[in-house]
Amino acid sequence: MNFLNSLGGCLLNNIDLDFLLNVEEYELELDTMSLKSNDHYAIDMYFYGSENATNLLINDPSRDYFLMRFEKYAVFMGTLQEHGILEEGLRNPHPVVKLKESVFGEFAEKHMKTNEIYTERGELHLFAIRTFEQEFYILSYSDPMVINNMAKSE
Repeated sequence: MNFLNSLGGCLLNNIDLDFLLNVEEYELELDTMSLKSNDHYAIDMYFYGSENATNLLINDPSRDYFLMRFEKYAVFMGTLQEHGILEEGLRNPHPVVKLKESVFGEFAEKHMKTNEIYTERGELHLFAIRTFEQEFYILSYSDPMVINNMAKSE
C-alpha cells in the first residue's frame, strides 16, 4: 500500500476508498469541507491522514493529504456531536465505514422520501468518516471519489 515518493524520498500511503474502509490504525483530520455550486453541490472534504495521531497534532509534513468527493445527490447528515445518534454498525476501528442499512437511512426514507425519489440512482448508503476529533455522516447513492497525495493550495 505504500510507495516511495521520488521527489522527497518520504513514504506515502496510496489512499483510496478501499484503504480507508479497511485500514485500522490510521487517523484522519478534516482540513476543509465545501459544497461545490459549480458541480451541483458535490461535497468536497479535504483530509490529512497518518498512522500516528501525533503527526496530525504537530502538522508533520509527512502527513498524507487527500480529497474525498461525494456526488451531487449526497446528503450531509451532520456530526455525532450534533445529533447524538449511535449507529450500531459503526462500532469498528476503520476511519471510514459504509453501511447499507442504518438509522440515518431509515430517517431519510421516512422524512426525505429517499425511497420514492432518485430511486434510479441505486441504493442509498451511509458513510461515516471518523476524524481525530469527530465523526461526519453522509448519505450517498455512490461511493465517494478519493484523490490522494494532493498538493495543498494555500
